[in-house]
Parts: sequence; C-alpha cells; structure tokens
Amino acid sequence: MVRLSPRFVKSTVTLLLSLAAIASFSNVTSAQASIRFNSPSIGAPGNREAGASRSAPCAASDRGLVALLPETNLGLTTQAYPTFFAYLPPTTATTAEFVLYHEGTDELVYSTSFEITGNPGIASIQLPEQAGQRPLEVGESYYWYFTIICNADERSADMSVQGGVQRVAPDSSLLNQVQTAQPQEIPIIYAEAGIWHEALSTLVELSRANPNDPTVNANLDELLGSVGLGAIANEPLF
Repeated sequence: MVRLSPRFVKSTVTLLLSLAAIASFSNVTSAQASIRFNSPSIGAPGNREAGASRSAPCAASDRGLVALLPETNLGLTTQAYPTFFAYLPPTTATTAEFVLYHEGTDELVYSTSFEITGNPGIASIQLPEQAGQRPLEVGESYYWYFTIICNADERSADMSVQGGVQRVAPDSSLLNQVQTAQPQEIPIIYAEAGIWHEALSTLVELSRANPNDPTVNANLDELLGSVGLGAIANEPLF
C-alpha cells in the first residue's frame, strides 16, 4: 500500500461555529422518520472510492471499495474509540487491512488485518478499547486507510481508500438531546449535528437489531443517500 502524507485543511473558526450551531437544533420527535446529514464545511484529502480496474486483479465486478464518509472525506466523532465503515465489493481476495495515523505526526495509532469472504457488503472496524490502545484525542485529526490486499507480495495491486476523522467535544445541547431521545431518534440527532461516525454507527446498530424495521431501513437509505452513497445503502451489513 502506497501511503501518502496528507495534511488536513483545518478551519478552527468554522469548526467552532459548526459545533455551536448544535444548540439551535430543534428536538427530534419519534414521528420524524426522515434523516439527512448536515455536513460541516471542513474536509480531508484522500479518496473515499477506489474503482475496480485492471490494476486490482482481485476485483470480481466493476464495483470498487468505498469508505462510508461524507463527500468532504472527513467524519467527525465524539467518541474516543469510534467505528469505521467501508463497502467491500465482490473480490477474490481473502485479506483486508485497516490502518489509522495521527495527522500531525504521521504516527501509527492502530493497525489490523482480517480475513474477508469475498462477498459484497458493509464492513465495520471499531478502534478497540483495550490496554495499550491509545484513544482519539479531542481536537486532534487522524487519517485512515481501508485496503483489500489482492497480492501480499505485490502491494501495488491493492484496492485502497483513504479518509479522515476528527474527534470533537459534544455540545451540551447535543448531549441532552441524545440522553433523552428514543433509540430511533438518536441517529437523526447526530446527523443534524454533523457528527458522522455516531450518526452512522447508531443507525447500523439499530438495523442489525431490527433488520425488518421499515423506518430504520428507510433512515439508513436516506442517510447514505444524503452523502451520495445511496447505491450501497441496501448492501448487507457484516
């Protein structure tokens, strides 16, 4: 895997204004089924999609690897140990890899590899809350790669996507809304607040627990569709 040295475009003023705006959001009611992500006006370099090509010999279709991120390629999180998501296309590969780096120092924060079946679907990787694993720090930015390893001896053939993540301190209004909300309201609250990782992870948890719930499924479709990922909204969750 060829690793770039990205530098996130930081805008402290914009970020603070984005977070301060959380307090103005209205309360979400259980009758409100629609969800749309309110993307903050900050982003990160990288590519959230890796199209299948002749340079990726393990591709089994014309669909490529996709990082589940907004168009800005940056996801905000309030969590020390967030969950990351990627769509895995049909592939003949048997191994995937996830690596996370600190943006300011390029220091490796976490790395793992795991077996894949080759079947298409949405995979998740949670930064493990365990001894020796450093958490994401509030105010710090990180970048990550999700890679399908086509040939361990020739890494230039990898399919790889790159995204960014920044941990932010939640506004008190956001905390209050989440603490008093019903489970199906929580993803909507996070989406309105521009907190991507929690909006998606809480919705995925609901979908796994209630796979036949039409409201949950519709919200997952709408959330991914609102960031241009509607084509993979109905893929199975691993």
